Amino acid sequence: MDALIGTARTLSAPEAATACFWAVAIRSDAPRTAPPTLRWLSQSGDDTIATGLAPGEIMLWIAAVTGSRAKETRDALPLREAAAPLGSDEFERLLKFVHEEDRRSYAAAHGGARRLLARILQRPPEALRFSTTAHGKPVLSPPVPALDFSISHARGVVAVAVAQHPVGVDVEPLRAFDGMDGMSDLVLSPQEQANLRSASAPLRPRLFLRYWTLKEALLKAAGAGFSIAPNLITLDVGAAPAALSVPAQLGDPAQWQLTASEL
Repeated sequence: MDALIGTARTLSAPEAATACFWAVAIRSDAPRTAPPTLRWLSQSGDDTIATGLAPGEIMLWIAAVTGSRAKETRDALPLREAAAPLGSDEFERLLKFVHEEDRRSYAAAHGGARRLLARILQRPPEALRFSTTAHGKPVLSPPVPALDFSISHARGVVAVAVAQHPVGVDVEPLRAFDGMDGMSDLVLSPQEQANLRSASAPLRPRLFLRYWTLKEALLKAAGAGFSIAPNLITLDVGAAPAALSVPAQLGDPAQWQLTASEL
């Protein structure tokens, strides 16, 4: 379809740092002392993917989505190619988006996830089948032991993360944030709201997006979505982000391992 003219161009870590905020969370069975190892992918079909995952490792693919015809390069995934292996349910969801930008991002994220998982499992992308959990997280059907993935798509940027542990990813473009004060009550705990108020005015939108992406990644990894209010979670969003307190149904805060783009 015409709305899928364009590409998803893989971003390097430095490029992503200037284009978006991203965050990844994994949950292990026992508290971990070492931070997760991030394998930044050069493309969703990266040849190194077939080597598999190590425990505690996260494969991460982030791409900028454009609506223009770009010169095809190894790190650019044409959106028509991304959409080709999508299942009927995915196509139905894609067609429900009103705005072309949203259709492009959905196709890039879900098509990129299929390519990535297909390379890991050594299967054709179109052969993969998916279902969703009660709170909307996509999962392989039937499940594959010790393999979890998460998808995030926003206008202009997408991300996919894969790990052996429950994993969640979130990505948001860098932008001015309207209504941040009103959203803070819903997203931030009282301690975090105080931290936001004490930050300098130029820093506040970036700090809010850091809280937002980290919390959404954590709730995706938990498979909970927003059935758990994000303001019930308190995070340290410093250089080494960490969960300070979480509701009992999310387990021990020390089980949660977080990593994110720089503030």
